[in-house]
Amino acid sequence: MRNLTLVALGWLAVLPGLAQAQSAATSPTLLEAWLAWQEERQASQAAPFDWAYSFALRANDALPLEQRRRRLVAELEVLSNTLELARDTDRADALTDWQRGLSSLPAEPARSPERLGLPHLASDLRRNPAMADIAALGTCTPPAWIETWTLEGVDRLRWTPGMSVEQALDALPGSATKGIDRVTLVTPLGETRDLGIAAWNHEGAPLAPGSRLVSLLPERGLGGTAEGDIVNRELAAWLATRLPGDDCTIRDVE
Repeated sequence: MRNLTLVALGWLAVLPGLAQAQSAATSPTLLEAWLAWQEERQASQAAPFDWAYSFALRANDALPLEQRRRRLVAELEVLSNTLELARDTDRADALTDWQRGLSSLPAEPARSPERLGLPHLASDLRRNPAMADIAALGTCTPPAWIETWTLEGVDRLRWTPGMSVEQALDALPGSATKGIDRVTLVTPLGETRDLGIAAWNHEGAPLAPGSRLVSLLPERGLGGTAEGDIVNRELAAWLATRLPGDDCTIRDVE
């Protein structure tokens, strides 16, 4: 995170002239918005942006968020009811907790699940979107937690330096990942990565504060159903649109 801040400060020293030249010929861009906001923060002696926890929301990404959330809640309800009928109450309760977790998360505020911070945009100006296509931008203080969506429901664990996926899962009851071979890691940058967690496919990975771990329902079980397939494909992707912390400042651009 320190390296990202140093890179950002370096770009801030060289980009104002470029941004001014660009704005003379084109509409305002996201890069220019970041620069303007950073100048305001510097004037008020606020801390520099932490680019690992700064984000933007594309207008097109905002439109389907509520519909996606409602569909996930509906699919989880079907799976939970199926497990109840099969008298598998523990897993039914876990998926009901996933439903509650989703229902408690409004569609917005949200972020586009991609890198849209100043250093990333400045490295290739062709990726610099016009502000007309951006609904909001924001920044968060790195949180002190990581979040897990497992067969024990939704939990937050205290993040510790050097924390890994294996350490996080070991801190949960064994039932949390019983029969689960893979999880999806959602990073604070909104990137997703599937990881093996069984003895035969184990893959390690570090966890940054604000990361989320989402159990993938096994294909020879719930994940093999139409509803389970949707949950496996869509839940982590939707969580990647969540803010990477709780203490966030959102800049509305409308």
